[in-house]
Amino acid sequence: MLLCPVMAPSGKPLTPAEISALEHAFASDPTSDAYRPLTEAYLAGSRFMEAMVVCKKGVKAHPDDPAAKVLLARVYAEQGKDRKALEELGGVLAAFPTFVAANRLAAVLHFRLGEREPGEAALRRAAEAAPEDREVRELLEKHGVRLAAAPPQGRPLTGPGAPPVAPRVGAGPAAAAPEPPPHQPEKSEDVPIPTPVPSRRARDIAYAEALAEKYGTHSFELSQGKGKPRKPHRAMLLGSAGLAALLVVALGGWLLLSRAHKERVEAIDRLLKEVREQVDRDVYPGYQAAAKKAAEILEHDPDSLAGHSYLAYVDAILYAEHGDGDAARLEAVHHVDQALRLGRHSHLVAAEAYLKLHGGDPAGAREALTAVLTGDDASQSPFLTAALGAVQLATGDLDAARETLTRAQKANPGDARTAWLLAEQYRRRGEGYELQAAGYYDYALRIQKDHVPSILGKALVLLGRGQVEEAERAAELVLAARTGASRPQQALARAIRGGVLAARGKADEAAAEEAEAAKLDPTNPDLPWLVGVRKLRAGDAAGAVDAFQRAVALDNRRVSLYADLTRALLAKEGGAKVALDTLKRAVSRLGEQPRLALLLGDAYRAAGDADMARGQYEKAIQLGRPYPDARVALARLYRSQGNVAGALVELSQAIDEYGTGGAGGAAAAYVEMADAERARNAKADKLRDLYEKALERDPASCEALWGAARAGFELEKLSEVVRRRLETYLKVCPGAPHAAEADRLASGR
Repeated sequence: MLLCPVMAPSGKPLTPAEISALEHAFASDPTSDAYRPLTEAYLAGSRFMEAMVVCKKGVKAHPDDPAAKVLLARVYAEQGKDRKALEELGGVLAAFPTFVAANRLAAVLHFRLGEREPGEAALRRAAEAAPEDREVRELLEKHGVRLAAAPPQGRPLTGPGAPPVAPRVGAGPAAAAPEPPPHQPEKSEDVPIPTPVPSRRARDIAYAEALAEKYGTHSFELSQGKGKPRKPHRAMLLGSAGLAALLVVALGGWLLLSRAHKERVEAIDRLLKEVREQVDRDVYPGYQAAAKKAAEILEHDPDSLAGHSYLAYVDAILYAEHGDGDAARLEAVHHVDQALRLGRHSHLVAAEAYLKLHGGDPAGAREALTAVLTGDDASQSPFLTAALGAVQLATGDLDAARETLTRAQKANPGDARTAWLLAEQYRRRGEGYELQAAGYYDYALRIQKDHVPSILGKALVLLGRGQVEEAERAAELVLAARTGASRPQQALARAIRGGVLAARGKADEAAAEEAEAAKLDPTNPDLPWLVGVRKLRAGDAAGAVDAFQRAVALDNRRVSLYADLTRALLAKEGGAKVALDTLKRAVSRLGEQPRLALLLGDAYRAAGDADMARGQYEKAIQLGRPYPDARVALARLYRSQGNVAGALVELSQAIDEYGTGGAGGAAAAYVEMADAERARNAKADKLRDLYEKALERDPASCEALWGAARAGFELEKLSEVVRRRLETYLKVCPGAPHAAEADRLASGR
């Protein structure tokens, strides 16, 4: 029985796509914290061997993290290896005797083995360390374990069992407690000695300095003066009643001023927390609310570094991502200038970077961030690391973006924006990476359920896979007034709705939605890209080329747009030469990249130059190191030349390189392997096995669904499994090439 099954917020286990995303994250960086949720997911599915392998790698990568060893103990415990689990926990508790998770699990295991005494001891240690822990309290009640009563307040424990008492620290020698007489008899009742407390003035100063340190602003640093205060002469105090009265008034004014300082500090403390919470939501209404709160901070203190920095960042995001125009940009620039006079703040650095990026200076944006992240006084800020990943993503450096964003997520796994950015870099890689993208979009939505960018990103993936009902629901959710989506987000939602209408054969209504979307946001390359996808599916290659060219003009660094443009050009008669010219210009602009080399290989192959195609595929493999997508393309070339054995070698290596996180790419490799085996007359059962392996990686792969159904039909005719696969194929892939034949087979005709 699982001790702690992994569930999504809805109460359901993680989906295959979500597990695939975790697998990819772990494969990309085995030293990251991805081992933890992946181990949990494997445990929830009773995949104990995989859980063991992954968790042991996690323990090796994090030798100083006791939680990793506790998780490994859980893996043993789930398999019934309770003694082995307790051995693992013993090492943890020797180093961390009060670690709650280790004590709690040890208690469960001891009770399960019938060892009540050590079970009670472990449970008591857990309760002492975390008295409010719900699971600990439930275990106490379940096993009837009672805790020792706490000592009465005001009567410190004495005797050999009492804990050591820290010495009282006063304001100085004069404040120390007097020594008791040497032979003073002990009273029958201890009277607690009051601990000296700092003055109200000192408390205000300490409180303000703590907030200044916490929030990066020293706006309320209070001057304490130097040296000891001079004692006033007695005659001066008694000189006149008027002077005494004046001192009383002055003292009252000081108290009022002190109280005002404290109230102002507390107000800023509250506002800063609210600003941070709203910014972390990464949604348009949140940024609007954060802007108002940050403005309130500046009303309290016009020289607040944090206030100016947050407002600069919020305005930069509103300008760059939400279409708030030049007014937001100018305000962001103003607050950047104000903050630079006061010091350095993480959100100030990010604001500068986003302004440079969207002002046409991506190199300056990278430099602004890397100077902080790698300078002499380098910061380890996951927030700024994610901002650097966003800049790399925007400039088309997807591999660097993935590495940077994975590092940011490792440091801050609960950030929805970082998860969304990771999803975006997978989506922009194009075909074969849909599952990884969807998995990270889902992860972001588990963190922040109303994260509109992730809702839209997931809708784009669903639409591309033909899941129009789900895509439509996502678009309608974004367009609902309660969501508070920005104009660019509403534009993308309307374009997605247009794609849904087009998939249902309502071309005129689709075009109307797309036109309205373009009016709302003429700068988003995803809008003409969606038009191009629709036209290419409808067989209008020329119209698709025009739309994709407009998308590239808006973002000429997004490699996936070149991939779709190439696909459309190759669908046109004589389009191969134009595709080659386009891709060569892209290489001169972006430099050598594995994806561009792969696309050049496809273009050369379409132009009939197999040798040049092979050279480009091999270059892509060398640039990628590894790049399994290029191996699959090379295998297709080999198969077309009759070199089936060479194709199978490349495909086997590609599947190994995809690893456990390959998802859609590995599914395509298995489909291609099945096609290669069919070319040498393999039996239907072998073909079905290969297609089923493809479906394990990508349950919605149209080619795998059709191949498995067809091979199954050859073996079993219209069995229940075959019928279900045919129906799934027709539902998920309504416009696929074999839809008519699948319908005929499913109906028994």
